[in-house]
Amino acid sequence: MGQYYDTDFVKVWFPWPLHFENYAKALKFVPLFLYLWNSVWLATAQMLLAVFSSALVAYGLSRFEFRGRETVFILIIASIMLPTQVTQIPLFMFYSKIGFVNSFKPLIIPHLFGAAYHIFLIRQFMMSLPRDLDESAMIDGANTFTIFSRIILPQCKPALMVTGLFAFLFSWKDIWNPLIYLSSNKFYTLPLGLLFFTGPTRVEYTVELAAIVIALIPTIIIYFIGQRYLERGINIADLK
Repeated sequence: MGQYYDTDFVKVWFPWPLHFENYAKALKFVPLFLYLWNSVWLATAQMLLAVFSSALVAYGLSRFEFRGRETVFILIIASIMLPTQVTQIPLFMFYSKIGFVNSFKPLIIPHLFGAAYHIFLIRQFMMSLPRDLDESAMIDGANTFTIFSRIILPQCKPALMVTGLFAFLFSWKDIWNPLIYLSSNKFYTLPLGLLFFTGPTRVEYTVELAAIVIALIPTIIIYFIGQRYLERGINIADLK
């Protein structure tokens, strides 16, 4: 005789009274604060490195004339179509041989080389800036890095904020890479830690959903903080 499972999860739309004990259970079930800290600092590090390195590449592609510039840009954009799974095995073998597995290094190192989509957005914005800014700074004796850091980057604040938001949110919700490279519990990120709420025979839906709400709070806060930059940056890709 088969068992009967009640699949009608929605008994009422607005339950009352409200219960908050599931949040306490979620915090006791797994070390959520440790996973939260790992996710916050890892996402912040990835965001800063990705934005800065992408801005450097975008600056070179937008302000300097050299042979093959458009070809390099096309190859960078074409890399967006390359599935992550294609490079995952060779990258894992490489990081494993140099002893970087089960650490944050494989999650941080790729962001030192920029990201194709971020390079595209920042380059499009830099292309809209007049060259007179560079020429005036050069007349005053500014070198290339000074022009980049003191003149161009402040003008690109909307584009940098948008790419920063994208980089942070992508890192925050990433579960694939931490699942591959991290094996110690002390290194787990928040999305990876949420897997503990799903057991082989039983799922604590109420506790798991409470943990998901906790995981969503930082992204909601970041969205409201950067909302005006995000709305302004929607049309960046349409710039010349």
